[in-house]
Amino acid sequence: MSKLTFQYYQSVKLYTLILATILFLSDFLSAQDYIWPLKLGRVVSSNFANPRPRRFHAGLDISTEGKTGHEVVAIDSGYVERIRVSSDGYGRILYQKLNDGKTVVYAHLDGFTDLLNEIIRFEQKRNRSYDVDKYFRPNEMLVNKGDFLGYSGDSGGAFGPHLHFEMRDTLNRPINPFTNGFGMDDRHRPKMDRLAVIPLSPEAVINGVTLPQVFPLHRKSAALYEFPDTIHVFNTVGLALSAVDEITGFAIKYNITGAVLFVDDVEQFRLEFDHYSFTNNHLLEMSVDNSLRRLNDGNFHRLFVISNETKSDFVKGSSHGRLSLSSGYHSVSLRVFDHAQNVTRIQGTFYIAPPTRVRAEILSEKASTITVAVHPDGSPFPITDFVCYAFNSKGYPEVKVDPISKEKSNRALVVELPKKLTRNRILQFMGINSLGGVSEGYHLPYKAEVADHMTTPFQLSVSHLEKSVVIEVAARGYFQQDANLTLKGSKLLKLPLKQVRPGVFHSAPFKPQDLAEIEEVTFTVSGAAVREMRFRFNPELSVGEESVAAFSIDGKCVLQTTKQTFYDTTAFWIEAVENPVSLETGRFTSKVYQLQPFDRALKDSARVSIQLKNSESAEKKGIFYYDQKKGWTYLPSKLSIVDRLLSAPLYSFEAVAIIEDTVPPRIYDFSPGQKASYSSTDFTTISGKVEDDLAGIGKDKDIQMTLDGESLYFEYHPIKKEVRYRLDGFLGAGQYQLVITATDQVGNRSTKEITFSVN
Repeated sequence: MSKLTFQYYQSVKLYTLILATILFLSDFLSAQDYIWPLKLGRVVSSNFANPRPRRFHAGLDISTEGKTGHEVVAIDSGYVERIRVSSDGYGRILYQKLNDGKTVVYAHLDGFTDLLNEIIRFEQKRNRSYDVDKYFRPNEMLVNKGDFLGYSGDSGGAFGPHLHFEMRDTLNRPINPFTNGFGMDDRHRPKMDRLAVIPLSPEAVINGVTLPQVFPLHRKSAALYEFPDTIHVFNTVGLALSAVDEITGFAIKYNITGAVLFVDDVEQFRLEFDHYSFTNNHLLEMSVDNSLRRLNDGNFHRLFVISNETKSDFVKGSSHGRLSLSSGYHSVSLRVFDHAQNVTRIQGTFYIAPPTRVRAEILSEKASTITVAVHPDGSPFPITDFVCYAFNSKGYPEVKVDPISKEKSNRALVVELPKKLTRNRILQFMGINSLGGVSEGYHLPYKAEVADHMTTPFQLSVSHLEKSVVIEVAARGYFQQDANLTLKGSKLLKLPLKQVRPGVFHSAPFKPQDLAEIEEVTFTVSGAAVREMRFRFNPELSVGEESVAAFSIDGKCVLQTTKQTFYDTTAFWIEAVENPVSLETGRFTSKVYQLQPFDRALKDSARVSIQLKNSESAEKKGIFYYDQKKGWTYLPSKLSIVDRLLSAPLYSFEAVAIIEDTVPPRIYDFSPGQKASYSSTDFTTISGKVEDDLAGIGKDKDIQMTLDGESLYFEYHPIKKEVRYRLDGFLGAGQYQLVITATDQVGNRSTKEITFSVN
């Protein structure tokens, strides 16, 4: 290459590099060049992808200091693409198309510009409805960066004043504003809470237990957390993480931006909350561990996927996170990060080995101590360590017992324990052998009461795991007898039971398919005397190929699924509830039924039907489900006249019943007041409360309001139970009649007439 050619080549390279850098910086700066949509401080109360019921949060909730009426401005130039008004959801919304192709959404607004407000009023009168959904052409409503768009509010389903702000890409997918030009000053690392280890095969065992286990995480430094101890695992498992992020200056808990799982320094799973498609919102049920959430353990982000069908948009790469590791020790680590790339690490150790068994015996006693030998049972490997928990005689754990001393004796471990922690208690020993394997629990009573297996009442329950089922039979107390189950139906299935803790017996995990056509479960406790208890249990099996129905034992309740209801093969059934949560108003006209498995994630809806009593009509009745926050809540119910069934769709398995509600809605606190007088210029708004305690108001169309016979197209706030109507102008002098009619979802109706005057 000649010198000239070389110089030219280098010049071209330099020019190309400079141009690329300029273009990169231009894109970067343009991405960072948005302005804040409110003329307030940057306080965000909820961030992108925060888990909500059956959906992810699609944007940011920006604080408005508990007030409405703050100016909302365009973050960049573009045009108004759409405005929408409704009484639920986002309330008043403005969609703006930016010049860079993105769409931004400003929601829960109190109002728009004067021009847009006029357009809305015109559309409401033309359509004779409060709801408006108006689109504009690209050059019809141009806006510049910083232009006024409307006022912040609390319209729709908002729980308080704030601005809901979204960014969407060119495919209308919500994207994370924090990583797309709206990053905030943040020097705080994500904070770790707990780690869950979840069995993903029938053979999986975690620390000697076949059910999911939750472990606390110990903070070693601001940047590092550790497992509490080595976790002993056998067969295939997955991890789930409970963690939050904080932003400098705010005492608010946010969703993390991402997490990466490594085993032996090899990436096994990557999660990044960057964007998602609305069509995949239902995958929240598989992204956040549904079982732990339904058991009120909080939100645990799953670091695994069961199948491609359950893979959310946040899962990156081809790694599935299902850990099936070779025998021995493995290092496990997680890298958890926020939008500002503040990183927190978690590290720990898995030991992979099949579970073992131990037995324990009391060797001697002293005034203040007892000496116990812990032996391996069926294993050639000596016991090198142990864990001991003390339970009271009713089966409740009270304390972890640490040894005063311990020494090896052949293959056994001899330990000295304090009497004050062990007397009158059931001691549960878990031995650790020389290979690091953890045993199942062994129970040793020390001067403790042993329960009478012939008279103690037992309860049966079923846990539906990802790929297996575990049956539990439990009672208060410790039993020295052996126990087993027999499942009877078209085939006979016998299952031995293990007493996993005092009074609680578990079967080994088995496949849901084994429950097909089961009608009865027999629990047998063997000893000097044998006791048999029979439980009616008639589950149905959904394999995703056809619709399947399960019936309650009394035949009055039906749970109908489709081939789209579940993500995987699932056994489902109905249980009668003996002591349901009482009603403050209304009355039960059927039994209360619990649909099971209550913690199973549903892909699509199921349908529940309950039969009316022969002597009762369907009037003023509906199917209700019990919500832990809201209490008994109405489900939109339909009557089948032929078989006298009330039925309703639902997206989670709940406690359900037919409830009669005869109390009409309350209409109160209205302005104008009865026989009140107002000056024309002071009277601009009609407002009041419409509330129903049980069935509730379904939608704003269930409320009607007229002024001198003319319909008013008002807003109904479903959270505040508030009706609000802004007058188009000033009322002329005279007397007026306002009539409000409200109908709840089972047909109870109230009417209120208000006469007032304007000077």
